[in-house]
Amino acid sequence: MGIDEVKGAGLQQNYTSVKVKDKDSGKSFVINFTNSKVKGNKAEWTIKDGKVYDKDGKTLKENEIEVTKYQAALIKAAAEGDGNGRYLDSNDLIGASYAENAEKELQNVKSEYHIAEDNYNNPAPPFGDADALEHGIIYANVENSKGERGHLEIKFLNGNQ
Repeated sequence: MGIDEVKGAGLQQNYTSVKVKDKDSGKSFVINFTNSKVKGNKAEWTIKDGKVYDKDGKTLKENEIEVTKYQAALIKAAAEGDGNGRYLDSNDLIGASYAENAEKELQNVKSEYHIAEDNYNNPAPPFGDADALEHGIIYANVENSKGERGHLEIKFLNGNQ
């Protein structure tokens, strides 16, 4: 695992190959992330320059992050934003349709969680409290029938953040 360089539109982009493991099912998949910070409810990872670091700055062996079933589904939906699910980068910043895609992916994996209702915006977007914002943040708030809530946020890092 390491850095892949992809050239497109005259730009050079560094990617880090990350194994995303669903700790609930044991299933995993690989996504090539641009430099990013990924936050869950309690967990946090920084993906940068070919390595993955936990919230304490410790390098994770094999660039593997363990997430819940719903977090794995949300990451997969984020990477699918531009139709290429192998890379997660600024091409995936597809706006409000992320919420619809995330909800479909949650249903595909039979998660008990669903995109939470947006209680902040008036009028609320039709697919709930999730978005892929053009300034480099993809987020989703989820809830289940018991009222338990969850969160996932992916923030693309620019420069040496």
